[in-house]
Amino acid sequence: MLIPQKRHLLAACLAGVLMTHPWSKVQAEVQPLDHLVAIVGEEAVMRSELDVRLARIYQQLQQKGIQAPPQSVLERQVLERLVVDTIQLQEAEKLNISIDEQTLNAALGRIAQQNGMDLLAFRDALQAQGIPYGQFREQIRAEMLIAQVRQRQVGERVNISEQAVTQYLQASQQDQGTQVKYQLAHILVMLPEQPTSEQVQAGKQKAQALRLQAQEGADFDTLAVAHSSGEYALSGGDLGWRTQAELPTLFAELVPSLQVGEVSAPIRSPSGFHLVKLVNQEGKNQAKHWVQQTHVRHILLKPNALRDEAASRALLLKLRERVLAGEDFAVLAREYSEDTGSKQAGGDLGWVNPGQLVPPFEQAMDTLKAGEVSFLVRTRFGWHLLEVLERRKADMTEELAQQEARQALYKREFEEEVDEWLREIRSRTYVEVRL
Repeated sequence: MLIPQKRHLLAACLAGVLMTHPWSKVQAEVQPLDHLVAIVGEEAVMRSELDVRLARIYQQLQQKGIQAPPQSVLERQVLERLVVDTIQLQEAEKLNISIDEQTLNAALGRIAQQNGMDLLAFRDALQAQGIPYGQFREQIRAEMLIAQVRQRQVGERVNISEQAVTQYLQASQQDQGTQVKYQLAHILVMLPEQPTSEQVQAGKQKAQALRLQAQEGADFDTLAVAHSSGEYALSGGDLGWRTQAELPTLFAELVPSLQVGEVSAPIRSPSGFHLVKLVNQEGKNQAKHWVQQTHVRHILLKPNALRDEAASRALLLKLRERVLAGEDFAVLAREYSEDTGSKQAGGDLGWVNPGQLVPPFEQAMDTLKAGEVSFLVRTRFGWHLLEVLERRKADMTEELAQQEARQALYKREFEEEVDEWLREIRSRTYVEVRL
């Protein structure tokens, strides 16, 4: 059958995230004499690596208006993140995961395009900001490797059942069609893998003290940068906007009870003690989602060693003439089409939604009126002749709601599994800090 178009979202989303965190121009602050600051497994982390990451974090904090903690505190926070990233890259190497030059160049091209430039102009813009293109390129490669190893190691653990989707949708219906979104910030006071009672008590007291500081007016973002061990610590603990389904299970029931600006009491988990701040919230009514569906059929010819490109096109032109002369499209499709998925159905692809099929096919389909036959269309699958049978407006609200529910639940479970996986690989890796 005609294979639906695949959407390569990961690199695009990754590129967007990276471009919101530009590197610092402060190259002069890099130490002239390099030395070791940590050993991760059998790999050395050098002072120069830490300084590059520090410069980047300082500029991020400045752009967000977050006051940086003392340099010694921030250095240790950034070094821990660098250690965890190094461990993930080592895991990628063990699994023989790599990013080839073509894939990397494509990702860089998308970043440039999102910034309204071609790759050459984007490279010049980076250089003008004091960002070495080679370093930026390798940072993108590292981010992509980490994303892939997480998907490989953690994605298999995540399974969203139909029951979970149904329960989520039922809960949403109780809100009378209004979807509430929460903007959250988070602090994690980490505990060791098997903490003693004294360590647990100390962690709880630290979390309580941080909450008290926040209640007395201390900036929560700054506290997160200085003290949180969470993945988003260096972004001020910002978890962004999340629906109920996207909230971590640990505090999914707690968040709706918080007032805007309120910081929760410490919440215990295997990782440690969590503080959650409700920064803001908003609700919106869910509108109906109507789409135009098209009922379409086609004949596909695939060029091969026995029938090359020109011969395939010539044969399909003759089939088009026969259809226009009145022969039955379905009969010809059963005889000639090489799309095994639709051949026996007379080439019938059924009702298709926008974005479901590859762009050249869909673009040709969209220009036709009901009952019209296209000219020849070339896609990566071969040469197509298509006929639009009819069109209709369809209410896809329920289908869209199910899709969004599944995505939200997957995101929540994936993040929780990533946290657990990071704790696992961090605990089994030899790490020696020499800062």
